[in-house]
Amino acid sequence: MSTGVRELKLWQEAVALGGEVARHARQHARRETRAFTDQLLGTALAVATSVADGYGRPVATEQRDCYRRAKRFLAELETALAVARHADLVSPTALSQLSLRIASVNRLLAGYLAFIERQVIAEAAVAEGAATRGGTSAAARSPEPHGAAPSVPLPAA
Repeated sequence: MSTGVRELKLWQEAVALGGEVARHARQHARRETRAFTDQLLGTALAVATSVADGYGRPVATEQRDCYRRAKRFLAELETALAVARHADLVSPTALSQLSLRIASVNRLLAGYLAFIERQVIAEAAVAEGAATRGGTSAAARSPEPHGAAPSVPLPAA
């Protein structure tokens, strides 16, 4: 029996990343850096929740949007951690460990996005094929006179 999103490797890695960020941020939490730490934790959480949101979406284009959002949050997290390192809020060792986890999540996200993009293109081709078959034939809709070469639509970029 499937347990849903928990079986998704991308989700597992994103949740583990969020947990590691929370552990490291908590070690260096101070009153004067609380807002920064809260933003760091929120961004790490947003990566995992965007992945979960994408998993729950029934339409490929919606899934793609959620995974793209997760990728943006991941870039934001990486930037915030770099700033934290320069402010001595994260140790070089911790940043190295977190960077490895970020790279893993980034690779998985790239794979999911590539897969979903192929799905979106395939669904668009099927929909376009159904639109051209529904109703009249292409020759009946064509404005070209008999014997003239029909215009060919350019492939989408």
